Amino acid sequence: MSRKSEAKKARRRKRQAARGPRWFDAPEDEGLLVDEVITSRGWEFDVEFSTDEMVTWYFPASGITSDDEAVETVTRIWLTAEEEWHVILVGSGADGVDYVFSAESLLENLETIEAYRAGDPLPDFE
Repeated sequence: MSRKSEAKKARRRKRQAARGPRWFDAPEDEGLLVDEVITSRGWEFDVEFSTDEMVTWYFPASGITSDDEAVETVTRIWLTAEEEWHVILVGSGADGVDYVFSAESLLENLETIEAYRAGDPLPDFE
C-alpha cells in the first residue's frame, strides 16, 4: 500500500474515532442508550469496521487467537442502518449464526452474550 493511501486511511480512522458512535443522531434513538450500556461493560467501539451504514462493537474479554481468518476472534455486536442489532459469537466460522435483536432484547440478553466463550454450547436467547 502506498504512503498516500495509508495516510488517507489513517485520517479516515481518526475522523471515525472522533465521531465514535454518534452515528445515531435521533434523540429518541435507543442506539445511544445501548452504546452507553455496552461500553460501560467493557465493549469497545470498533473504528476499523464501522461505516456510515453500520457501527460495530467487540467484547475483548471474549477474545481468542486463531490462524483461520474465517473464525471470529471476538464476540461482536453491530447496528445496521435499518436499526437491527446483530450479534455474532466468538469462535463462529463462515456458517456461524447471526443473531438479530431489538435494542431492548439485546440488553436483556447481554449477560448471556458476554458469558459465552468459544466452544461453549450455543446460548438459547429469549
